[in-house]
Amino acid sequence: MALFRPYERNESAKTDRIQSLTPKGEKAAAKAAAKTAPTAPAAAPEAENPGTRAGIRKKQGATPSRKAAEAARMERLHPTLSPKEQRRADARARSAARMDSWSRIEQSPERQLLRDYVDTRWTVAEFMLPLMILLMALSMISIQAAPQISYYVTLALWPLMIMAIINVAIMWRGFKKLLAERHPGASTKGLLMYMMNRSIMLRRFRQPGPRIKRGDPI
Repeated sequence: MALFRPYERNESAKTDRIQSLTPKGEKAAAKAAAKTAPTAPAAAPEAENPGTRAGIRKKQGATPSRKAAEAARMERLHPTLSPKEQRRADARARSAARMDSWSRIEQSPERQLLRDYVDTRWTVAEFMLPLMILLMALSMISIQAAPQISYYVTLALWPLMIMAIINVAIMWRGFKKLLAERHPGASTKGLLMYMMNRSIMLRRFRQPGPRIKRGDPI
């Protein structure tokens, strides 16, 4: 009678049964592939350019000499101009110098006082220029039709000029007294002609413009 071994198990059958219940080698294959896959080589770092490092700039050309730098600086300050450009620059410089000189003269206290003295009063001279233009126009119109009338119109210019001269002479005397009180020792050179020119000009066209009204105290 043969012996029966109920508790003996076949190890190969057990392994085949487990493999039949589990998908064949899915996890094992994945793990094996992960272990055996070749590792990609890391990208080699780019070679660092010494000229592009932070804080370092590539030099642009050779450093100019001191003489060349001075020449470039003088060229910027005093550029070389053509003859036409030089004439224009000279004209602008002369104009600026004249304006500066005129501004200094006009701002002198003597001239400011004279302008106020003339602008505060009515003068005969300021009406002389428009009346002279009117009388000359009448003279030219009447010279063909009535020469006698033209003659009298021309004669009327002389009394007007004499009145204007007398008016300026009276103002000049009064101004000299006022100037001696306000600015003792001040020079009167050129002020008489300045008074005549300003008194002849119509008030609205005077330069610099009046800063006080007629009749206001100086």
